[in-house]
Amino acid sequence: MGKPLKFKDILNLAAPHSWTASVAPAVIAMAISFHRTGQLDPLLAACLVVIVILMQSAVNAFDDYADYLKGTDTLENSPDAFDAVIVYGMKPRTARNLGFLFLLLAAIPAAYVVWSCGLVPLAIGLAGALIIFCYAFGKIPISYLPVGELFSGLAMGGLVPLAGVQMLTGRLDFSVLLEALPSIIGIGLILFSNNGCDIARDRVAGRRTLACLLGPQRTRKCYRIALWIWLVCPFVVLAVQGRWSGGLIYALGCLTFMHLLIRQTTLPLGPESRRPVMGGITTLVSLICFAYAFACAVGA
Repeated sequence: MGKPLKFKDILNLAAPHSWTASVAPAVIAMAISFHRTGQLDPLLAACLVVIVILMQSAVNAFDDYADYLKGTDTLENSPDAFDAVIVYGMKPRTARNLGFLFLLLAAIPAAYVVWSCGLVPLAIGLAGALIIFCYAFGKIPISYLPVGELFSGLAMGGLVPLAGVQMLTGRLDFSVLLEALPSIIGIGLILFSNNGCDIARDRVAGRRTLACLLGPQRTRKCYRIALWIWLVCPFVVLAVQGRWSGGLIYALGCLTFMHLLIRQTTLPLGPESRRPVMGGITTLVSLICFAYAFACAVGA
């Protein structure tokens, strides 16, 4: 098995469509840092963005590799090579090695960060890497459990802002995790969207995701409620901080993409609607998180 490796296959494995959502928590970190210090180190900010993109690419590669080994991805249930690269010809070992390559490349800007900022960002990054490993591998991977959304949201949506703010301000402040709630919920909803579309496939594979436990009907109800809670969350975070002008800026921003969220709540969750569901939630993560980041940076 295996076809000649092409750049297109590597790009599909890295899944660039997921990069925007992975960059959103980094942008939130920059916004929080700028609000607190009034300045932003462009080189450290660039390193943060490169690191999260490469880490996300590694997650995508390892997830594809693990799903193939466990039989979750097959020709029958995978729509195309963009969704399941190994099924469509890439050698499993190649995909695994590319995952490690992405991590190795991420270590290059990470080395500069450690040299500039000390070991704290490295420790937070290693915690995130451990979650990534446990998510895809092990006797019972986190991706097979009903806590996958929580851990994925915390790893990307929470730890990235925590490490990023420490890098850019020189201070480790766990209150950042509260300020990062919009990205934690948003990243978790990406996985919930995916799992909501894959209930039948995941049950056959032996997964016990939150969507599998809830079932199709309750998953749709919880999904719609979660979307509205997520939309309001940034405003609540800013209001709790007494930053009403920031809340107003965010609320005005919401008006520009409210129709997209309403559309997302009307989409059915299932394999036939997977593309519009995943495309919609990824777009919303970018819009909501960037609107929140802008409000954080400039709102008093």
